[in-house]
Amino acid sequence: MSDAEYLALNEPLVGGDDDADPGSSWAGEGPATSAPQYAAAPTYDDSEPPTLKLNYNDGDVYWIDPEEAAKARTLRDSDHVYESLDYDRCENKLFRDRFFGASKQQIDKVKAFTRSYNFWRWVFIFLIGATTAIVAFFIDYIVKHLQSSKFKTLDGMVRDCSDNSVSAGNNVGCLFGPWAALAVINSSMVLLASILTVFFAPTAAGSGIPEIKCTLNGVKRRDWLTFKTMCVKVIGVLFSVSATMPVGKEGPMIHSGAIIGAGLPQGKSTRIGIEVNKTTFRNDRAKRDFISAGSAAGVSAAFGAQIGGVLFSLEEGASFWNQSLTWRTLFCTMSSLFVLHLFQGPTVRSHEGGHSFGNGLLTSGGLLSFGNFEDYKRECILTSCGGANSNSTECPFNLSCEKPLWRVQDLIAFILMAIGGGLLGALWNHAQISITKLRMKFVTTSFRKLSEAVFFAFLNTSIMYTIAMYFGECESKSSVFPVNIEEDELRTYFCKSGEYNDMASLAFNPLEAAIKILFHSTANLSLATCAVFFILLATTACWTYGLMIPSGLFVPALVTGAAYGRFWGEIMHQYIDDGSYRGSYALIGSAAFLGGVVRMTISLTVILVEATNEISYGFPIMLTLLVAKWVGDSFNHGIYDAHIFLKKIPLLEYEAEEEMKRYCCRDVMSSPVKCFPSVARVGDIVRLLTETSHNAYVVVEKLEKPFGQMNENDLAEKRFIGVILRSHIITMLQLRCWGTRAGFTTNQMNLSHKDFVKKYPQRTPIEDVSLPDHVNDLFMDLSPYMNPTPFTITPEMPLPRVFLLYRSIGLRHIPVLDQVHRVVGMVTRKELTGYKVHELDHAFEHHHSEA
Repeated sequence: MSDAEYLALNEPLVGGDDDADPGSSWAGEGPATSAPQYAAAPTYDDSEPPTLKLNYNDGDVYWIDPEEAAKARTLRDSDHVYESLDYDRCENKLFRDRFFGASKQQIDKVKAFTRSYNFWRWVFIFLIGATTAIVAFFIDYIVKHLQSSKFKTLDGMVRDCSDNSVSAGNNVGCLFGPWAALAVINSSMVLLASILTVFFAPTAAGSGIPEIKCTLNGVKRRDWLTFKTMCVKVIGVLFSVSATMPVGKEGPMIHSGAIIGAGLPQGKSTRIGIEVNKTTFRNDRAKRDFISAGSAAGVSAAFGAQIGGVLFSLEEGASFWNQSLTWRTLFCTMSSLFVLHLFQGPTVRSHEGGHSFGNGLLTSGGLLSFGNFEDYKRECILTSCGGANSNSTECPFNLSCEKPLWRVQDLIAFILMAIGGGLLGALWNHAQISITKLRMKFVTTSFRKLSEAVFFAFLNTSIMYTIAMYFGECESKSSVFPVNIEEDELRTYFCKSGEYNDMASLAFNPLEAAIKILFHSTANLSLATCAVFFILLATTACWTYGLMIPSGLFVPALVTGAAYGRFWGEIMHQYIDDGSYRGSYALIGSAAFLGGVVRMTISLTVILVEATNEISYGFPIMLTLLVAKWVGDSFNHGIYDAHIFLKKIPLLEYEAEEEMKRYCCRDVMSSPVKCFPSVARVGDIVRLLTETSHNAYVVVEKLEKPFGQMNENDLAEKRFIGVILRSHIITMLQLRCWGTRAGFTTNQMNLSHKDFVKKYPQRTPIEDVSLPDHVNDLFMDLSPYMNPTPFTITPEMPLPRVFLLYRSIGLRHIPVLDQVHRVVGMVTRKELTGYKVHELDHAFEHHHSEA
């Protein structure tokens, strides 16, 4: 099997231009009379063999299989392949000339560069946080107005029906109009969101958190973090959330923050035609840090969790971390929340009247409000002491008056809830992955993707509308705290004056309103209401995640878990202990179910504590998340990891798998490796770049005699002297960096550091490089631009140590050298994934079974 065929068959797993097998051929020097002249690509018919003829000056013929080159080109250019990021510095001659040297002038130059670098890095960190906050505010502001207008109109139509009848069953004809209007509105909104996603940016579907996790792990796909993806994400989530689908806007906010972090410091956008002559941060290492900060800023804006945002990037995202990045990320999250509060001020009224911004006050919390659990304790104290108008000086503080949010004996119930949440989360993940597999098999065309999204929007609307009208029970409004729950969020359909319909208030409202009712309503919610709402929301959210619309998972999982926890709370309060606070059980239920689905612990604990503004919940939330994760991990992976594995993205886990201990580097390395001599002929360079899709090539010692006079054994004896990147070679070709041979060097022009980073992160295919025919006889000296000191390993190194080196430093490739410094193989990301180890295990078992 050829290299390109192997790559084509394994494309979902291997992907990228660096992860191809290095192959078995060498590119070296040849006599000047043997330089190939590259002609325009010919056309073929069925009667001709699929070969490309390249004419030499001396009449010789060199043959290249065009299918081989076409497959390699497809792998390089496809938007559906995954590539590794390279976080290692390329310390070539250009780098050494910039930063090495003991002269005073050189030292002062390096210090000035460092000061400028640090200054602009902090400036961009603030701009990323501020821009993320503005985008998040825009999403939230538009969504709230769209939802408010929709529900205000439909609420009036339903009220007219309920005023004329004592029950929904007696007025089916009247209720048909609001249902039809709601179904048309929601389906139209989802259709718009799906059209944008399917035809303009398919990677904008979903929450974007798996993509962020993969990027920070060192894997990229070229359309994950583009400006077009962000625009579709932002606009699409406006419609999908406003359509009252079981989706959240928090995940897309985090993805948008990561895109802002990836693009803003680059100072360029090819799509909108902007480019600033500043190339300081155009490298994978700097981009990784900005993406970490941007995703953390998205968490901060969404939940008001500044520290939680930092921990989210650390736990769920970044594979590479350092102390300075922690401080910068925290500054970014604080900047994001501060700017968000500035924009929220003119739109939020303070309790004293007027706008909070006009009063010099800033709002608190993020865009998703859980309400204030402290109000439960304060309401108890004021009521016991004579009411809210009592004078604090005449009403001394009474400890017996205060009800705790949770008690020690509640921990037993919390642990049981966590076990249930882990089981339910594992079941939910299994069902969701099964649905995704069916979707990948059958929903493959654009029409089917659009039809599925619209059909489910119609079905979800019909289900929620039906249970809101026919399955609710009436409860007293007086038992609901007005501090946390707005009056217009309580639906009074078919209830008496002073009462509200519990199911309608949950199902006929945005998810943010439903979660506040579950957290803070002190009225009895019927067990049937909690159970039905939990089952239906869990089912619809399971199918919705994976539709071709931008959608977050946090809020649907939180509300589903809140219904689950409220069910427990109602049992405890009504049948076991009436002193239990049902809102605490709803919160713990949210943590249990969300933890069972996503398997996050540290960051999710801090996010929930900061979002509730109640530090006393820290221990029970952490305990709940740990138990839920342990239980869920016994059955399957978290939903984000499950989707990553389903797409066969080469993600590296935190630690090497146990099976790796049985193997060493020699068992997995790709060999033999394609190499260049330090001074190579342009024709040979172009030929190898055309035939292969590697990101990097090994450079060996100069050849003492012409390439045509050396055999393969001579080449194999050459010592390793460095690695050169594919992008650097193509830049040299574009800038005509070649010359005539003079001994073992050339008289080529010198390039600068800016020449190599100016086009980052775009790549120019070798087929798009126009070269005159005569340059095939000329030579390129690769030694000034190669990295002479890359990390290298030996064939005998244990595979877990190779994994540790690769992941902790963030490498893209590691040459394997023998004892005399000859290259014998190459290790890339695909050799260190669990897929490769499982292949080795399978081959080992097959070999022994045959024996």
